[in-house]
Amino acid sequence: MTYEEALAKAKELVGKANDVVIVTHAKPTMDSMGGSLALMLGFISLGKKATVVCPDPVTVNLSSFVGVDRVVRDFGKKNFVISLDYVDGSIEKVSYNIEGKKFNLVVEHRPGFDLFSPDKVQYSYQGVPADLIVSVDTIDPKDLGAVYDHQKDIINSKQIINIDFHGDNTNYGTINLVDPGASSTTELVAEFLATLGVKLTTDIATNLLNAIYEATNNFSNSNVTSMAFEVASVCLKAGAKRFGAATQPSVTPEEPKIFVNKQPVTPAAPVAPAPIQTPIQEQPMAAPVPVPMSEPKVNPVMDESKKPVAPPSDWLKPKIFKSSSLL
Repeated sequence: MTYEEALAKAKELVGKANDVVIVTHAKPTMDSMGGSLALMLGFISLGKKATVVCPDPVTVNLSSFVGVDRVVRDFGKKNFVISLDYVDGSIEKVSYNIEGKKFNLVVEHRPGFDLFSPDKVQYSYQGVPADLIVSVDTIDPKDLGAVYDHQKDIINSKQIINIDFHGDNTNYGTINLVDPGASSTTELVAEFLATLGVKLTTDIATNLLNAIYEATNNFSNSNVTSMAFEVASVCLKAGAKRFGAATQPSVTPEEPKIFVNKQPVTPAAPVAPAPIQTPIQEQPMAAPVPVPMSEPKVNPVMDESKKPVAPPSDWLKPKIFKSSSLL
């Protein structure tokens, strides 16, 4: 399967999902957190429910990302489950009723089978319902730490889109968007969002831009690709803001300085006029020569092609980026 084919398959999975859980590794980085939160905002814009799960708390250096306050450390325990020992065909009907402040779950056994025993009833919690899991910047599921330990069954039972740029990724996903030729995972996230048709908002662009800046060490790493510059350029056009970038103060032009020579000047001695040898003949005054008028100055008109243009809906098509693609 080519990388373009994997993108198309991943798009199909997202289209069918309503609840998406985005997971990323312990000890999150700018690349992992920025890419995850950009995905979350993108999925929400498509009408999906999206949650970012990271096993470790978000540190101060990551606190400027848009949506970081919504990151959780576990899938959560939202579903209360009652389990009974079951023999095939032993249940006639299941219903419930509410009496005052009591919720009663009624399990009617089928005649000919033993009654359910209270000492064999078990209670447990299950995590958030997820139609799809998207893993970001994570080489192996075990790198999810406590999230994987607590929710291993859920993670292993769901379809997974694995997005990463590390060459040693174990390709554990149902679909693996893994490209070691990229210089950051966020570049691949940006490409995926463009494939999904996500509109590039200022918030999404800000998350993408800052993640790429940090992942590439301000584009100075030896493995930085043209893809990184392409994504950054599109994000800046969409109004992305750099974290901690100080606003340049306006500069008031200074008045021109006039330097005066303060050295004392000795007046020159008067010089006697030289005697005139011949009389000066008066010449008739020449007629004034008309000076041609200069053409009136016209204010230049801005070239319409140079005006800033908002990113198009297909702000990043996969064909723009042609790095080496490994699945």
